[in-house]
Amino acid sequence: MAAGVELQIEPRVRRVGAGSVNRLLPFRTRRMVGPFIFADLFGPEELAAGSASSVDAHPHIGLSTVTYLLAGRMVHRDSTGAVAAVEPGAVNWMTAGSGVAHTERSHPDDVPTDRDVHGFQTWVALPDGDEDVAPSFQHAPAEAIPTLAVGASTVRVAVGTGWGVASPVAGSSPLILAELRLDGDDVPIEVDHPERAVLAIGGSVSLNGYPLPEGHLAVLQPGYRSLVGGDGVAMILGGEPVGPRRIWWNFVHSDPERIEAAKAEWTEQRFPLVPGDHDPWIPLPALGG
Repeated sequence: MAAGVELQIEPRVRRVGAGSVNRLLPFRTRRMVGPFIFADLFGPEELAAGSASSVDAHPHIGLSTVTYLLAGRMVHRDSTGAVAAVEPGAVNWMTAGSGVAHTERSHPDDVPTDRDVHGFQTWVALPDGDEDVAPSFQHAPAEAIPTLAVGASTVRVAVGTGWGVASPVAGSSPLILAELRLDGDDVPIEVDHPERAVLAIGGSVSLNGYPLPEGHLAVLQPGYRSLVGGDGVAMILGGEPVGPRRIWWNFVHSDPERIEAAKAEWTEQRFPLVPGDHDPWIPLPALGG
């Protein structure tokens, strides 16, 4: 394991909708990194013409979802009335707060063609006092995301702050989500947040001189000045901790009674509905979450 690394997490395959993802967080010995409480990497995968990727209507409380694509296109709809296609390099940030329902589906114009799908979805636990805020949605197109050169490599600050720049998607608490495109030059992780992790997305990625296998998440030791190198793609995530949170299925909250209430609200369909795209909806899982 590389110097400066507290823990290296190997991805675990999980079924989501009709496909599968590589899950990184939560992990048995590391539930969160900063406010990030859940992280899935999906693809790279080629979808054949005529096939579609689809996640039916489902609920969330107490968190924000973040979708960031490297290939492909998805259409997001939620119960706030938001409809947005997210493309590579853009950011979809949905705050669930007191309760939201949403769907994620292939763009209908893409279904007739063969195409690649590759992306990252994560959940950010909302801070104390904001767990039950009103739901909202924010979309930032790829051209709005600040990009800076580090030698021949590039850094895109998708959410939050780092490397002296700020994304138009500020986040719900101090945090960072950034994409690194590596071209042989080491990139120092110039991020002040106390908890940080590096995810190897693809290609050759090294961390402090040691290879980081594709799909692995390396949680960094606090304060260690780390360098990311290679000729691949990596992501940086982290921020300030928000305190302990419970997670059950799609629900995140500090109050277990609020999670129990959300279970009943969804089963009885008392959540706000996704306009024009709520049926079918996903029921509570029979076991666990």
